[in-house]
Amino acid sequence: MILYYIRNIFRFKKWKILLLIGICVLALRINVILQSLYPSVTQLTELHKCPACYGVSACHNIHKIDLLWNDVNAIISHLFSVKNVFFGTYDQSKVVLKKLAHSSELKALDVTLCNKLHLGYPCSILVPLDRYAPDFYDLIRKTITSDFSQDDTSRLRLCPTLGHLDDLFYNVHLNNKHINPTQYLINLWTLVSINPEPLILQILSAEDGWPVPKYFGACGRIIIEEYIGLPLSDCYDKSWIDRVKIASSLLNAAYMFTFKNKRFSFYLTDISADNIAVDNENVAKFIDLENIIIVDKNISQEDEPKEWQKIHENTMHFDCPNCFAFSSKDICSHHLSDHNYYAICQLLLSSGNENPFPGGFLHDAPTNIEQQYPDIEYLLQQCAIPDYTTSRIFVGQRLKTLLDIILR
Repeated sequence: MILYYIRNIFRFKKWKILLLIGICVLALRINVILQSLYPSVTQLTELHKCPACYGVSACHNIHKIDLLWNDVNAIISHLFSVKNVFFGTYDQSKVVLKKLAHSSELKALDVTLCNKLHLGYPCSILVPLDRYAPDFYDLIRKTITSDFSQDDTSRLRLCPTLGHLDDLFYNVHLNNKHINPTQYLINLWTLVSINPEPLILQILSAEDGWPVPKYFGACGRIIIEEYIGLPLSDCYDKSWIDRVKIASSLLNAAYMFTFKNKRFSFYLTDISADNIAVDNENVAKFIDLENIIIVDKNISQEDEPKEWQKIHENTMHFDCPNCFAFSSKDICSHHLSDHNYYAICQLLLSSGNENPFPGGFLHDAPTNIEQQYPDIEYLLQQCAIPDYTTSRIFVGQRLKTLLDIILR
C-alpha cells in the first residue's frame, strides 16, 4: 500500500515537471515569435555589425524612440516590406526608421565585406579597425563610378568626373569629423553600397530649405528621419486648390534640384507618387532618395564631354511614351538637363496614359479657373511632352508662375 502511494506521488510530480517544462518551451517560442513580430529598436540597430553600418550619431537618443505597433498594417509592413521601414515617435513627433535595404541585400553586403577582409562568412563581428586593409576611399570612388562601360547601376552617381567628390560630401564630412577616419570611411562605403539616402539628406539638408525630410542620424543599421505625411498617391481626391499648391511645390522642387546648388545638379531617377509625401501645409517632399545622378557643373574644360555646353532634353518618351525612360550617360554628358521637369510633368502632373492619376493630378479644374486661365492644360502638356521649339524647363517655370498666381 505504501509503495502504491509513493508511485502515485512520483507519477504526479513527473507529469508536473513535464508540464512545467512544456510551458517554459512554449513561452520561449512565443517570445521568439513576438520578437520577430515586434522587434525592439535595439534589435533593429544591429550595432554589432559596425563599422559596416550607417554610423552611430543617433545612438545616444535611440532609447527615446517608441516604435508604433498599433495596427496590423505595421506588422505586415515589418514582415513583408521590401525596404524594412518602421514608424515611431521621438520627442512627441512621428519619425520614420529605415534599414535602407532588404535583409538579403544586407547579407550580401556582409558577404562582400568578409571577402574583402579575406575571411569566410560569417566573419568575426569584432574585427579590429586595423584589420580593415582595403582602401575604402578607393572603393567609394569605384562605387560612385562614372564609367558607363563598366557600370550603369550605381544608386549614386557623380559625373562626369569624381574630382570634386570631397566637396560634394563636405556636409557629411563635417557631421562626422569626430569619428575615427577608418570607421567613417567604412560607414561611407556601406551607405554608397547599400543606399545613399542618408548622405543625400545631409548634402541637401531640410534645414537649408531642400524638399526632403529632416535627418536625425543613424544608429547601427538603421536611420531616423522626419515623418512628412501621406504619400502623393493618397492626395488625388484633395480639393483642387490643395492640389494646385502641391503641384506648385513639385515644380519648385524640380527647380531646386536642378539649379539651387551652384556646384552640382541633382537628378532623381526613381520619382513616383509613392516616393513623395505631402506635409500638412500641402508641400511635397521627396522621401526616397536612393537613386540619384549628381552632375558636377564646374569641371575643367579638358574634362568637358563633347555635348557639355548644350542643354540635355529628354526625348526618350517618343520611343517609350508610357514609361519613365532616361539615359544616365546623356544626363552626365551635359551641364544642364531637363530631367527633373520631365519626371514631374510627365509622370505626375500631365493627363497622359503614363500618369498614375486618371485625368492628371490637377483633374477637374473649376470652370471659372479654366475660363480665367485657359493656358493651364497647354502648359501641362508642353511641360510633359514639349514640341521641338519649346524648352521644357522654360514651360515648367511658366506653369509654376501661373499656379502661384492662382494661389494668391
